Amino acid sequence: MKIASFVVSVWLCGSAAGVAASAEESPVPAQLPVDPSSEEQAPDADTVDVDIANQELSGDAKVRLDAARDAVVQIRSFFNESESSAFHGSGFAVDDGRRIVTNYHVVAQSVLNPRRYRLEYLASDGRKGPLHVLAIDVRNDLAVVAADDLELPALKLRSEIPAQGERAWSIGFPLSLGLTITEGVANGLVENTIEQRIHYTGAINSGMSGGPALDTRGRVYGVNVSVVTGRQLVGFVVPAKHIPALLARAQKPLDLSLSPQQLRQRVTAQVLAYEAEVLEAGPDKAGTQRVQGYALPTKISRHVECSTVDERSPHVRMRVEAVSCWLPSRVLVQPRVYVAGLYMQHRILQSVGLHPLQFERQVNRIAAGPRRVGASADVAPFACRDALISLDGFDARISTCVRQYRLFAGLYDFDVTVVGIDNTQQALVSRLALQGVAFESGKRIMERYLGALQWEP
Repeated sequence: MKIASFVVSVWLCGSAAGVAASAEESPVPAQLPVDPSSEEQAPDADTVDVDIANQELSGDAKVRLDAARDAVVQIRSFFNESESSAFHGSGFAVDDGRRIVTNYHVVAQSVLNPRRYRLEYLASDGRKGPLHVLAIDVRNDLAVVAADDLELPALKLRSEIPAQGERAWSIGFPLSLGLTITEGVANGLVENTIEQRIHYTGAINSGMSGGPALDTRGRVYGVNVSVVTGRQLVGFVVPAKHIPALLARAQKPLDLSLSPQQLRQRVTAQVLAYEAEVLEAGPDKAGTQRVQGYALPTKISRHVECSTVDERSPHVRMRVEAVSCWLPSRVLVQPRVYVAGLYMQHRILQSVGLHPLQFERQVNRIAAGPRRVGASADVAPFACRDALISLDGFDARISTCVRQYRLFAGLYDFDVTVVGIDNTQQALVSRLALQGVAFESGKRIMERYLGALQWEP
């Protein structure tokens, strides 16, 4: 069967009831930064309290904090009419002092669910009041908010990226500890990333998202955005160079009187623009890696990274060689929901004296493993279809599943599993997972993936 015709036939049944996905984490390498504003992802509170409370600040840090104190606010999100905040982040005044920069993920719930979540600011002098969102940049995780009755001393922006080794500070409201400053080093732009992030060797903790990252002259060189959990002092900052364009868009404020569906469509449109540039940016020819006679697709997108390991086998008489590839960046559209992601895993299984039926059973067990696109209440169940197809040099069994996002019309998850069926002593189990992509884009990437799979004896 030709690949193109199979792809089309799969999607004709896309609205049918599908198989629910197994609960598993999304396809993200262990080192990928995560959202620090989520209290669920916060480090152990007792440890953090002790670390921060006992930190001895330098004289320079006190100067930086005193100079910026009145410009920094805590941004709190409340569910319905509750008087206790659901979560909080940080923000700082720029421009004329009436505009506040923060992270998109800090205000995402109030943008996507304006009738259920409301925003408030808490200033250093105890003033508080409602906030409204003026502009969002989903790709760079930035937002501009304002309050009608609030004007603060503005911080100055620095558009240049700090040189590696420059001293730096980050300010925000970690956990429930009040306004805090941490001291560290700016280590320049992170290499081999899609979106620009500055590596900050210093503490950025839950609640500091959206706060200012300062240089030695007190200028904002970036915005606190994320950390690597389970690591020490590995934080990331969005460069301040992205702020002026967002401030310009804030001149025509986001209309929060629009329906939640219309607001989500605007978020989706930014995701699709990012996806067209990143996921669809395939090389002229899909890159492959040859393993045990198989040509395995690796560079099906220009930005994909890969690693190869001798994976631990589930059976003592079977060897497993695995090639894993992923897109080193995704887009957060709301807390814990990431989109525009790609993950591939190719496993070459070799029998070491197993009976063919025993080997087949092991292959099927691995192929039936949990989906790399995790289960979520934010998406519909998978619709799946199985088929036998002929690829380049070998026959395979293929299972293709797709599901649609409930809140973001036009975004889909894809999960494709390919199992070679020609050899009783060696087998390929390959998987492609796409997370939150356009339907047509997902089809094209899947065709690119299947077309690159090859066997040469």
